[in-house]
Amino acid sequence: MSNGIGQDARPAAADPALENLEAGIALFYENRVAEARTRFEAVVAGDGDRRLVVRAKDYLGACERAATPTDSGPVDAFLEAVMARNDGDLERVLELCGDDGRDRDDRFVYLAACVHALMGDEDAALDLLAKAVELDRKNRVRAFHDGDFSSLLEDERFVNLVHDLND
Repeated sequence: MSNGIGQDARPAAADPALENLEAGIALFYENRVAEARTRFEAVVAGDGDRRLVVRAKDYLGACERAATPTDSGPVDAFLEAVMARNDGDLERVLELCGDDGRDRDDRFVYLAACVHALMGDEDAALDLLAKAVELDRKNRVRAFHDGDFSSLLEDERFVNLVHDLND
C-alpha cells in the first residue's frame, strides 16, 4: 500500500500527441504552416486521445486553407477595395472594381459609384448607382443613407434613383 509520498514528485509521462498538437499550434500562429502541418499529421497518425486527433484535423484544414491561394489574390478583392476606400486610395478602388466580371457584382458597382461621387464625377456616379440599383434594389436605400453621395442630394437624377415612386 502506498502512503502517497513522492507521487507528486514523479514527472507525468509526456503525451507525444499533446506535445505535437501544442507545438503545431505554436508553429501555425508563427506562420510556419509546413512545419505545423507535420506536427498535426503526427497527431493524426498516432493512436492518441480522440479529442486531440479531432483538433489536429481541424488545424490541418486550417493549414490547407492557409496554403491555398484564392482566386481573388491574397485578400478577398471586395475587402481589399473597401480597405483602399478607407485609406483614401480612390484610384485603387476603381481599379479593383473594374476588374473582369465585377461589373455584374452589385457590391463593386455600388462602391465604384461611391468613389465617383467622392471624386466629383457625378455622371459616372449616377450611371453606376443606377446599375447597382438594377442589380440589387436594396442599393437605393443604402445610397439614400450613404454620406458618400452627399454631393448629389440635390440632383434630380439621384432623388429619382433613391426614391422609387413605385414602392
